Amino acid sequence: MKKTVRLFSLVFYLVVTASKMEAQTLASKNTRAQARYNKEKIYADAQRKIFTITNWAGASISELLTKWGGFTKKNEQPNGITVYIFENHYSGSGGSYRPGYVVTDQFGNVLEQKAAKDNTYSYSLTEYYEFYVDQSQIIIHVKTGTR
Repeated sequence: MKKTVRLFSLVFYLVVTASKMEAQTLASKNTRAQARYNKEKIYADAQRKIFTITNWAGASISELLTKWGGFTKKNEQPNGITVYIFENHYSGSGGSYRPGYVVTDQFGNVLEQKAAKDNTYSYSLTEYYEFYVDQSQIIIHVKTGTR
């Protein structure tokens, strides 16, 4: 009887452990799939934005100005090409900082210590769109980038 109970307990333990491992594997796969989806979505959104902006080539500059409003800069070149520049500036910071510490006794012996953790960051960039317009007021080239 004791052997049967022990055997049953062992089988029960193995089944429960196996199901926990399967659940963890599924959760891990789901997390990886979600991370891949997020990465691909960010890339697709960026490509869609670039395509939408560069699609203005061949349109009239007056259509663009009606849709987008005022430009940031306008450069007239000697060859008759005018460059309309739209700029957007982005900046920010984030992350966190946790200071470290050292605990010593009255003799100077280190009892406990923990290193500081610093994952702070900051960014500052200017996104720009340059629309090259010929003398007939048609957009002939579009350039995008950051600086």
